[in-house]
Amino acid sequence: MDLIDYVEWRGDLPFSKSAFCDVDALVLCQLSYLNFDGLISEDFGSKISLRELWKAFEESPDYESRKSLGALISERTVRLLELCGSSKRFGNLFASGYVSKIDLENEEQFSALTFFESAFNSNPFAAFRGTDDTIVGWKEDFNLAIEEVVPAQRDALEYLERLAKKTRGKILVGGHSKGGNLAVYSSAFSSDRCKKRIQRVFNFDGPGFRRELIQDPRMESLVPFVHSYYPKLSIVGMLFRHAGDFSVVDSGAQGLMQHDPFSWLVLPSSFKNLDGFDKAAELFYRTFNEWLEGVSKEKRSLVVETLFKVITAGGAKTNSDLGKDWLKQGAAILKAASELDKKTRDEIFELAQNLFNVAAKNITEKRP
Repeated sequence: MDLIDYVEWRGDLPFSKSAFCDVDALVLCQLSYLNFDGLISEDFGSKISLRELWKAFEESPDYESRKSLGALISERTVRLLELCGSSKRFGNLFASGYVSKIDLENEEQFSALTFFESAFNSNPFAAFRGTDDTIVGWKEDFNLAIEEVVPAQRDALEYLERLAKKTRGKILVGGHSKGGNLAVYSSAFSSDRCKKRIQRVFNFDGPGFRRELIQDPRMESLVPFVHSYYPKLSIVGMLFRHAGDFSVVDSGAQGLMQHDPFSWLVLPSSFKNLDGFDKAAELFYRTFNEWLEGVSKEKRSLVVETLFKVITAGGAKTNSDLGKDWLKQGAAILKAASELDKKTRDEIFELAQNLFNVAAKNITEKRP
């Protein structure tokens, strides 16, 4: 059973009969990937039910473009909204506080919205969007390896503080992919007034944080409230270090496609959990983080800037752009790669060789 099956099967059970669970949290986080521009107010005081939201989404003049989520986000998310809107379980939830921001100059992609069980401003669930189809969104993910704080993390913290001032009661926070990172970061570094209201933080296969940030007392104080969920062959979730407990979820997909929440297997009120990760995920975690922590900030920056300079050489703004005219984009990428100066090529080669050496060591060493 996947998320679609879950809402179809459990959608007739209101939260009063079957309590809010981890799968419900993932459903709401997945809905955050949809384009709700003009449909949900940024004001927490103005709300729309999910039943009304689906109708407004479906009847919007630009419905065809809204339902196209790019190369990496499943269009089944639209069907998920439809099912949620027509269900007893989700249809009477309210949404508000929608923000969506793309800032090319500051290399930021950020979006969030909040769900409420009633029209009152109490017990909110803040859902942060993960990385979307934009290349700038992926660039910001890579910048996590370079910058102390990326712009989306600052905006997530500001969003959560604003939410806390406008609402009352317990606060739940969650997100998938980069959204999970934003959920953890904003909760950890929020004010004491906000943090004492946070009951649970859901991180669905989001990248972690560099070691020095994980060891920050503010992050350590959040550990009891954070739970992370990773597919058995997690890649995105294995980036950097993590705080809190975690579960490994079974997936019906292979390889990188396990990052897609629609591939995760669910039971009536929980995920189908496994005893541990695939060995490839464990190897990637050890190798990548050991290698990264041995590379200077300057060289990390060189890798990221060079990579995205090459990727965007053909003028692509989204991952979909890269696939639309792959011959043109591929030629531009190859040309840009061939024109790198010798010093840059040598440094990139050296870093790649170091990564290979770390991987080889981790493959051959005996584990306890």
